Amino acid sequence: MINRHCPVCHVPLEPEDYEGFRVLRCPDCAGHLVDLTRYESIKRLPRKTLPELEAEARDGFQGDNPEPIRCPRCHLAMQKRPLHVPGFDLHMDLCRPCSLAWLDGGELAMAQLGHQSTPGFQDRQTHRERAEALEADPDRKAAFDEALSNMPLEKDPFSQGLKESIVDALQHILFRLPFRFPFR
Repeated sequence: MINRHCPVCHVPLEPEDYEGFRVLRCPDCAGHLVDLTRYESIKRLPRKTLPELEAEARDGFQGDNPEPIRCPRCHLAMQKRPLHVPGFDLHMDLCRPCSLAWLDGGELAMAQLGHQSTPGFQDRQTHRERAEALEADPDRKAAFDEALSNMPLEKDPFSQGLKESIVDALQHILFRLPFRFPFR
């Protein structure tokens, strides 16, 4: 394995398991070198609790490095791109040819916190928690299934299609079943 060096401190990066993905971390500045596809997955994962992410961001953040840096793999200049974290003017450094991102210390946790504060993420979490609660309670699941089966049947084909699409959508949200497009 080729050793990669921190683009800021120039010390060897160490492999680390972060949210189930292999990343490289600087032992000195706590920055992370992450594959872009892994970054998008990590950012969206709710495995670490909010207090854990807050502690990591607080303890690791040393400020946004404004200096241009070079990719630890190809040594080309990395491009600065905004890191969308509410209340902060942060940047991540990208090397598109290598598909790598450098995040200064604490910024990876801050990116997760920023994403997890969005309404879309919070809605998905609420739906996931409800589905898990429904699956964990057989009586509640049975009552839900019975309520679905007792929905009034309409003679109008449009209303029947609407009922089927509602049932499909509920099953997709609550049970992670494949979603069928309504009115096929």
